[in-house]
Amino acid sequence: MNKARIAVLAILTLSVINLCFMIFSNLVGMRAFPDYSPMVMTLFNVFLITLGLLSIWQLFTGIDGHAMRGKILLLLAVEFFAVYVADIANIFPRSTEPMGQTPFAVEIFGAVLAVLLFVSASWYIKAVNVPESV
Repeated sequence: MNKARIAVLAILTLSVINLCFMIFSNLVGMRAFPDYSPMVMTLFNVFLITLGLLSIWQLFTGIDGHAMRGKILLLLAVEFFAVYVADIANIFPRSTEPMGQTPFAVEIFGAVLAVLLFVSASWYIKAVNVPESV
């Protein structure tokens, strides 16, 4: 279980750093979203910040052998993946300006991390459900 736990923690840490980089850097701020009301963009940003905070909460509470924590990690992985793929595919949010190469690369990296988080969380759940022999 230690390898699964370490993999989850490492990938989740990278996912949080990547998300913070996207939220708090000027990469996203350089794109304009005139088709959306300020309320919609505010709610989207609140969702992203909440996703980041829940991920940080998972990191600090530790992953201590509970399968439920693994299920929460699966949900976080799906949410990370949905956010990045929706932006890469220009589903939401749609910008009047095309995405630059740097934000595109960071979002691809985030989507890959989300897949890795899903796989490692699945591995973690299996490791937790298998009793360790003494």
